[in-house]
Amino acid sequence: MEARFYANMRTVIGISSLEVVDARVDTFRKLVAFLIERFPDAKYHLLDSNDNLRPDVPVYVDGRNPRLLTGGIDSPLKPDSVVSFFSPIASGRMNVEVLREPNFRKKE
Repeated sequence: MEARFYANMRTVIGISSLEVVDARVDTFRKLVAFLIERFPDAKYHLLDSNDNLRPDVPVYVDGRNPRLLTGGIDSPLKPDSVVSFFSPIASGRMNVEVLREPNFRKKE
């Protein structure tokens, strides 16, 4: 699979893309662990203080947000998957997860 890094994530990782050829890296969660092991400075940018994927980091597996897949971040990756990591969004929580929350835009 290929991991691609954009904007600040490219600066943190130090490369624009990485071909991952390791059969043990078969889920998105395992890919994140693999990247943190190889690039320790990425941990702060990818995981929160509880070691969960930071909600403000846009990530996509084959163009889809893995958080929204049936298996979430434990969804399997294919050998030809393209995983994209973008810089954190700091301007607010306006993303797909928020738009799909049941109370979004409901008046209280």
